[in-house]
This record gives sequence, C-alpha cells and structure tokens, in this order.
Amino acid sequence: MKSTGQINFVQLFMMFSLMNGLASHVIVNPMVLDVSGRDSWITALVSGALFMIWVALLYWMMRRSGQQPWMDWLSARITRPAAVSLMVPIAIHLYLVGGLTVAHTSTWTITNYLPITPKLLIIGCLVLFCAAICLWGLPVIAVVSGILLPIVVALGIFVSSFNAPMKDYSLLRPVLEHGFGPVANGMVYTGAGFVEFIVIMLLQHRLEKKVRLWQLLVYVAFSTIISMGPLMAAVTEFGPAEAMHQTTSPYEQWRLVQIGKYIEHLDFLSIFQWLSGACIRISLSTFLLVELFRFKRKNVRNIIVIAVMASYALIAIYPINEYDFYQWMSWYYMPISLAVLLPLSFLWMAAALFPRRKKSKEEAT
Repeated sequence: MKSTGQINFVQLFMMFSLMNGLASHVIVNPMVLDVSGRDSWITALVSGALFMIWVALLYWMMRRSGQQPWMDWLSARITRPAAVSLMVPIAIHLYLVGGLTVAHTSTWTITNYLPITPKLLIIGCLVLFCAAICLWGLPVIAVVSGILLPIVVALGIFVSSFNAPMKDYSLLRPVLEHGFGPVANGMVYTGAGFVEFIVIMLLQHRLEKKVRLWQLLVYVAFSTIISMGPLMAAVTEFGPAEAMHQTTSPYEQWRLVQIGKYIEHLDFLSIFQWLSGACIRISLSTFLLVELFRFKRKNVRNIIVIAVMASYALIAIYPINEYDFYQWMSWYYMPISLAVLLPLSFLWMAAALFPRRKKSKEEAT
C-alpha cells in the first residue's frame, strides 16, 4: 500500500518523546542540577505545570487553524512575507537542533567509550543513518520511533529499579533551602527543553485525526516525569554536591547498576538510549526543516536533506571537548532558545487572531 505520509497521535507521541526527551532527560539535566541543586526536581515539576498551560494555548492554535499547514494558514491572514519572517526563527532552531545533536553525540561518544575511534567515522555513521530515515519520510521516522521508545523506556525503568536500594530520599530535604531563586534559574533550562514542543505546529497537518487536549496533556505529564526522574535520582544516589558536578548524570547512574555479585558495568546500555534519542532528534528536525518550506519536488527535498546533513558533519568536525561544549550550551544556546521560542509562540498566537484576508485581484489571478 502506498504511504500517505500521515501519522497518528501515538506515533507523534513516540517521536517527540525521543526527540524532546533527549533534551529534557539528558541535555539539560546537568545544567538544572548545576543551578538548582537538591531542588532540581521542583524545577522540573513547576516547569511542567507551566508547560501544561502553554500547551493548552498551542492546542487553541491547532483548533483555530483546523490543523492545516501552519505557514500556509498564517499566510492567508498576515501575508506570505510576514508568515515567512515568523518561520525564520524556528527554521534556525531546527537547523541548530540537528547540527548540535550530531556534534554533542560525537563528542560524548569519544569522551565516554570510543576515545581512539576517528571522530569523522563516528560522525559519518551517525549522519548517514539519520539521512537515510529522513529521506524515507515521516512514516519511517515514526515506525523507528515506535520500535526504539519502548526499549528506551524499559531500560529507564530497569536502571531506576536496580538503583532503588542506593537512593536516600532524605537528601531531597530541606526543600527550597535557598529560596525560590535556584528553582527559577533552573527553569531557564527545563523551559528551553519543553518549549521545543512548539514544532508540533509544523506537523499538525500530517496527523490523521484532530488532536484532543487530553492527548497533549498526557504528553506533558510524560515529559515532566522523564525530566524529573533523573534529577531526583541524581540527588538521592550521589547527593546534591556531587550531582552538581556531573556533566552526564543519567550516564553516571547506569554505572551504579549491579545485579547480584557478578553482573555489573551495564552502562553500555545507556549508549542505546542516547543514540535512540539522537537519531530521531537529528532526522526529525531535518525533516521538519525541509517540510517547513513545503518544497513540492521530491528531488529538491532530497538534495536539501543531503546538503543539510553534510553541513551537520562539517559542524561536528570542529574540535571541542565535552566540557567546553557543555558550557556553551549552558551559557548561550539554552537561554537564547527559550528567549526566542517562547516569545515566538506568543507572536504566532497573536497572528492567529487575525481574520482571513480577502484576496486582491492580483492574488486571485
């Protein structure tokens, strides 16, 4: 049967759980711990509550637009040039998501478990795989996500369960020891992770059925849990002081897993989790970048995908160690992402209030 290019909400849920989950679960984790300390879990919880309100506003935009192609729908209200100008920030964001994920993954891989493997080989394998599933289209990305996510979730439950005896929940107290300031500072990073969900507007026309609000709220709850879980685990397993100094706390938690007397060193399983999120994050962000401008000719779309993926490889080759990369993400990328995407979402909402323009004679012809 020929694919229609449509997906259902369950597939959308799985794709975004991997794409956005890598950011909320792993990338921002050390940043939140660094500024919020033992109150990091409160940061994720409060951010999740605000995320629910924001997602309800996204739902309103989806309902108002009838889940039509977002840029085309906006163009009918605020002119094509104005709509394109409102898409430029999200296009830049999608490009950076893909490029920085390739760079981050290759750097993390070399630092943690393949120190003498040529970086170009790692980058090449990653980019080729992501380019392949991106070229095959959205249904393939959705199917791959459906295969990977259950395994990723099962591994998360596995590490949490076997580390349970090592957790000391008394380390989560006192709550708000230094006031609400550390929580507010950490919300910059959790917010930057959550606000990436704005890209659902670019996929709304690809959904088979109308989205319900409760479906989006279930996604918010899941995202909040997978963000809060490793933050609580880091504090209860290592203590707040040690957790604040770790650059990849979820990876460190895997090193504690021990089954009986003889089975340990299972941290290699975290590699599967990271790569699952990274591959979907890279391929889906690239797909959305090309989808955004709705190129009609398949050959043109394919050439652009290949060119974008090649540029990711060039970005990732730049020599930078993991700590410098972390500092750059913490000081610049994440705060700027939040400062751009959140106001952009409100601009989209304001633009959605405009009535449909009447076509001029030139446009009609």
